[in-house]
Formats: sequence, structure tokens, C-alpha cells
Amino acid sequence: MRYAVTGATGFVGTRLVAHLTALGHDVTALVRDPRRPVPGARTTAVDLVTGAGLREATADADVVVHLAALTHATDPRALATVNTGGTRRLAAALAAQPRPPRLVYCSSLAASGPGRLRHEDDAPAPVSAYGRSKLGGEDALHRAGPRLPAVTVRPPIVYGPGDRHFLPSLAAAARTGLLPAVGPRGPRRYSLLHVDDLCRALLAAARHARPGAVHHVGDGVEHLWSDIGAAVAATLGRRPPRVVHLPAPLALAAARTLGRTGMLNPDKVGEARHPSWTTAPGTLPAFTPRITWPDGLRTTPSPALLDIRSST
Repeated sequence: MRYAVTGATGFVGTRLVAHLTALGHDVTALVRDPRRPVPGARTTAVDLVTGAGLREATADADVVVHLAALTHATDPRALATVNTGGTRRLAAALAAQPRPPRLVYCSSLAASGPGRLRHEDDAPAPVSAYGRSKLGGEDALHRAGPRLPAVTVRPPIVYGPGDRHFLPSLAAAARTGLLPAVGPRGPRRYSLLHVDDLCRALLAAARHARPGAVHHVGDGVEHLWSDIGAAVAATLGRRPPRVVHLPAPLALAAARTLGRTGMLNPDKVGEARHPSWTTAPGTLPAFTPRITWPDGLRTTPSPALLDIRSST
């Protein structure tokens, strides 16, 4: 089949292109800079902010997988511009095709909102600008109407080869021996998903999901934050880091002062203050997660982890 992939140069995108080419599919990477190569795929320039090139780049596609997104920004309005507006422009370009391709939209558990064992049918309640922007993208697909066969996949925290945020931050916690948590004391629970399992979920959605459906995906386990930190520390030959609870106002003040342009920013603090971000077993047809957290962690060649190994 002919696939077009936005965000093909990112963490999930590079892995998805590898999966697609291994299966023999024809892949076009929709990128801002066509000079940046994507192994196994041809590249073509598009602009999600203006819509330039989208219709031409997707004219022959059977399936479009939409991964491109901002996860953090200095100005929260940029999240809406790219994540909501970009998805709306992509949906419009696809719906205008004589034979619209299937669209698989990679949303986020952040669009659902915090809580234990969230389900697709629960009313969305995002608590961050990022979550609202991803939910806005989902709404853009609904507004495109039945002409566009679109499916939404909401993953939780994704980790694995190429991860530059989640595992490196845990490696830093293992180095210092302190694992930060925002808000009052008490257990914190998270769903996880290995990037290769996410790729398999996206492919299952492309082939088997009902148009208009929204599906949560995860590894089926509620992971305690303390256990996540301990597992990374054990991989590095370190003792489990001590969980340090930071009052939300203090964490927010630090984010506003020190981290407005990075992963530490007020929007992420707003998400982190909630103690549970877990999803119920999903209903995505033909998908079952294969990679457990211990196996996925053990086989991930994270540069941050390797750096710490070399110093011990």
C-alpha cells in the first residue's frame, strides 16, 4: 500500500517508516525540509501551518498517518496552531481528494485527561494546552464529516529507541538519586507503550479500525512512578531514586522561571500534578501489545542511559 507519514523525522515517525518499509509498503515522508533524508522513504515538502503542499503530497496515498505535533512551546497558542490547525488543514486537503485516503491520527492520552483506567467512551477532560490542542485535532476530524475515513489512536507515555525525553529524564533522576513528583504524597500511576507497539497499533488502525472510532492503546499495566524510576536505575546499576514530592506552586514557579522553552514548563506541570494517567485495555481491533516494560527498557539503546553506564 501507499502510505504518507507526517512527522516522519521524529521519534515515532522514524520507527514507523522502518516498520512500513520492512513490510514492503511504499512510503512518502511529508516533511518541512525535504533535504533531511528519511531512510526508506521519499520526502516531499509540506507546511501544516499554511497547508502548502498537502493536497499534492497525498494525492496518491492509500493511508495517511498523522504524527506531526508540537509537544511543548513557549507560547501555548503555538500548540493550537500546529496540533489543531495543522490537523484541520490536513483533513481538509484529504477530504478534497477525489478518493480520500484513510487518515490515522496519533492523538494522546492527554486529550482524554487524567484519571485511572480512562476509556475511549469517557468524556474528554484535558488539563493542559497540549491536551486541548490534540483534542482539537480530533474535533477537526469529526468536522470533516463522513467523506474522510479517519481513525484516532490515543497512546500514553511512549518510550523506546530514539526517545529523547522520557527515558533521559529518568536517567538523570537515577544519576542524582532523586525522582521528582509534583503535588501531594501518594502513589502515582502511568500507562506506558513501547514505540514498536505504537507502530503496530497505528498499522492495525489503518487496516481494521472503524472510521470515526477513537482507540486508547497501552501495555495493559498501571505502572507506579516509583517502580518506573527504580527500573531505570537498576538498568544503570544504581539504587532506586528517592521520590521527592514538590508542591505544585513551587514546581509551577520553577517552570515559569527556568523551563519555559523545554519539557519543564507550566503546561507540563499542570499535567504532572495529577496522580494518575492510565488507560483501560483498549478496544483497537487486531492489536495486542507485545513488549513489556522490563523488556522494552532492557533493549532500548538510549544515549542518555549509555552515557551513565560509561561513567559507573
